[in-house]
Amino acid sequence: MILARYLLIQLVGPFAFGLSLFSGVLLLDKVFEVIDLLINRGVSFAMSVRIFALFFPTVLSLSVPMSILLAALLVFGRLSEDHEITALRASGLSFNQIMWPPMLGAFLLCLILIPFNTVWAPLSVAAFRTIYHEIANKDPLVKIEPGQFIPLRNIRLYAEKVDRDNNALTNVWIYRREDDRAQRIFAKSGVARADARQLTLNLKDGQIERFSGDQPQDVVHIRFKHYNLQVPLSETTDAHNTTWRELTTPQLNAEIRRRIKENIPAGEVLAEYHLRYAIAFAPLALGLLGISLGMTLERGGRGVGFGAAAGVLFVYYLLLIMGLSLAQKDAFPALPSLWAANAVCFAAGAYLYRRRTAT
Repeated sequence: MILARYLLIQLVGPFAFGLSLFSGVLLLDKVFEVIDLLINRGVSFAMSVRIFALFFPTVLSLSVPMSILLAALLVFGRLSEDHEITALRASGLSFNQIMWPPMLGAFLLCLILIPFNTVWAPLSVAAFRTIYHEIANKDPLVKIEPGQFIPLRNIRLYAEKVDRDNNALTNVWIYRREDDRAQRIFAKSGVARADARQLTLNLKDGQIERFSGDQPQDVVHIRFKHYNLQVPLSETTDAHNTTWRELTTPQLNAEIRRRIKENIPAGEVLAEYHLRYAIAFAPLALGLLGISLGMTLERGGRGVGFGAAAGVLFVYYLLLIMGLSLAQKDAFPALPSLWAANAVCFAAGAYLYRRRTAT
């Protein structure tokens, strides 16, 4: 128990440092969004803090496995470099006795991440979407960024300039699809107004081009001085606009069963389901690889540890993203696709551990 306590204490500091580092990097872009809401959009400080807090669950799902890898590499690299592993082996301890405390800690983190990824994080994403929708209803321009195409239900909106004080838009382009028709609208200026149900765009001095899907050569061209366009905003109650990330795992299971029963492709839902569990068990695979790699490298200190961690994480998330893409397109089953990254890291860790114990 003395050895277990010593190793776990050694891991706590690097793990906390890695958690702060990786979480900070992943949250960096969100920090600027919250600052923009607070300073430029008139959102209260309490609401801004609440929005920022809702980002944490999704970030922690990724930063915890990263931190386990970094902590294992740094701690076991230092133990090997200082010959503490050799001293422990000389005192009669086996590699298995040295390995089990950190691996047990990684396994316990996996058990925590399972409900975290399958229930708490989806609820957090859904809560954030609800709050953001409430803000958007109060400020119709909260979603609109100058110089960017913004999706709003069945339209794509672009404005060259945005005056948030007057809810005014300049050089507005709108692309809209309705059944078998498509519209392209341009206006030199416009004003956006919103209520609880819809966003109204009052456009001035522009033109409308309408295209038919059946006869694309037929184009209707209309010029206007004033034109009003209504866009419904009740997206939080629209099931078609709910993303899979917002659904808890029981809801995903129900959707998977429904799709299988109705013979509908379920690749994207199965991909989200397996992704949550694969990331939850990532600390076990990355922890084993980090410990084995740290004991194998032995020399180089923290610089080598950070470099090795960056290389492993690049390969791990590359494999994970590739597997996710294949599973979502139904090009390959979700089970092997999403678990391939864990399997590769675990196999590499087991191979290095076996080589280290054989010496």
